[in-house]
Amino acid sequence: VLADGQVWANGGSAYDMTLADAVYTSELWNPATNAWTMTAGTTRSRLYHSASLLLPDATVLTGGGGAPGPVKNLNAEIFYPPYLFNKDGSGEQAARPAITTVSATTVGWAAPLTVDVLSASPVSRVTWVRTGSATHSFNNEQRFMDLAFTQTATETGAQLQVTTPAEVTNAPPGYYMLFVFNADGVPSVARIVKMAAA
Repeated sequence: VLADGQVWANGGSAYDMTLADAVYTSELWNPATNAWTMTAGTTRSRLYHSASLLLPDATVLTGGGGAPGPVKNLNAEIFYPPYLFNKDGSGEQAARPAITTVSATTVGWAAPLTVDVLSASPVSRVTWVRTGSATHSFNNEQRFMDLAFTQTATETGAQLQVTTPAEVTNAPPGYYMLFVFNADGVPSVARIVKMAAA
């Protein structure tokens, strides 16, 4: 699950641990349109025992794969999702908002959180993504939520009043990445916040 709630799928093969039909092109699923689109390809096969993890900078680390065969990839690649680039097709990376301060690094449920943002445009979205825990071919710990927020303009961007998820069943205790998005849908580098009982 990416910072914006889209789902990135990569690697695999049509038959168990076969290199001849390994999949090198990745795909992106958009829950808003229920459609898949092709995205960047990889240079290495990512088969059994591979892993992919969303990083705090909103990129994805994908690595390993193949053990016990037909290859043993002791390497990794970085996927840069489309949201990190200008929408004009130039291939240039987009200007990103920046979280400058967060009022707490540990919060409870339905709790207020003040977030200061450096941005040339208003914040359009705040998301909450649980840090990953991938094994074999599946990330068991993924959770994604949009968070309610209000914003007040400042000289350098905005101050947000964010409310954390209300239910422990939706957001179990643990670590989450807090992303903010500017008006162009470009995410910040995340701040990691721990959810725990007071």
